[in-house]
Amino acid sequence: MNKENHLMIEQQGGLGMITLDRVTHLNALSLEMIEGIRAQLELWRDDAAIQAILIKSNSPKAFCAGGDIRYLYDSYKLGTTDHQGYFSAEYNMLTTIREYHKPVIVLLNGYVLGGGFGLAQACHIIVSSEKSRFAMPETAIGFFPDVGATHFLSRLDDIGVYMAITGEQISSSDALYLDLIDYHVPSEKLLALQDALVAENDLSQQNIEHIVSCFITRPAESELKQYAEAIRKHFGFQHLDEIEQSLANEQDEQLHAWASKLLHLLQQRSFVAKQTSLKLQHLGRGLSLQQCMQLERDLQDIWFEHGDFIEGVRALIVDKDKQPQWKQANPELEQILEKLS
Repeated sequence: MNKENHLMIEQQGGLGMITLDRVTHLNALSLEMIEGIRAQLELWRDDAAIQAILIKSNSPKAFCAGGDIRYLYDSYKLGTTDHQGYFSAEYNMLTTIREYHKPVIVLLNGYVLGGGFGLAQACHIIVSSEKSRFAMPETAIGFFPDVGATHFLSRLDDIGVYMAITGEQISSSDALYLDLIDYHVPSEKLLALQDALVAENDLSQQNIEHIVSCFITRPAESELKQYAEAIRKHFGFQHLDEIEQSLANEQDEQLHAWASKLLHLLQQRSFVAKQTSLKLQHLGRGLSLQQCMQLERDLQDIWFEHGDFIEGVRALIVDKDKQPQWKQANPELEQILEKLS
């Protein structure tokens, strides 16, 4: 077993295993982890003994809580371009996983947030336990959902808009309902599933899916499904102010508390982050995955100058005063967004 760069690398049977092991940081993806995952996949690419890849976590609380936002903040504050290098490496890793010619399975148990969500979505077979919680919470730190979310959330139409601009968490039942995971396996069966994969001689995609299907159970009812109609009613608008106005005008007594909570949440978020996230979700519906990823990369490289990320991380992570001073509006960013559309 090789344990470096917060990754545990091992081979069992025909399975190459990559375990995220930065437990103290809920497996937030450091640059070393990102580069380590990609390098390991390259090593295994032509290794006939490795038939499939399994990516999992060593933390009982999280698969992965996202990108290393403190590293991004510090590198920008030091005047380097390391933050751009980080995103570049992350996107190369995601593309390597998506295009990998051997099956890549991911086991999710605990938080699957931001960059962790993007990592999971890049894998070919996505298995989650009932303990998983999914979110793209970027607007809370003045950023926009990236790592391919312009593609995978926009496929959910208004529900994608809701997830992108509020950053609200959803359950594994919700994720299954939305097709964001492939299989639901109870947490107490994940180890037995892993053992079954290790014991299998033929780890073709078809065989893997057959093995996984022997462990699945029906999850609890999706709570989000019950709100789907209300989400479509409020989050189907083109403009932010229309969405917020609609939530403010909710008359149904059963939905009033829910709508008020979301409105309060949105009012605390960065305007430029919400505006951009909404725009990306609408644009993403008409773009390929590659186009969505390129659009995100272009925005990432200018966002630290024009967006609210640095202020969001300062308020929530660095100074912890939870009093971000968001920009009211950014004409330069508005122009850039206009050009994009």
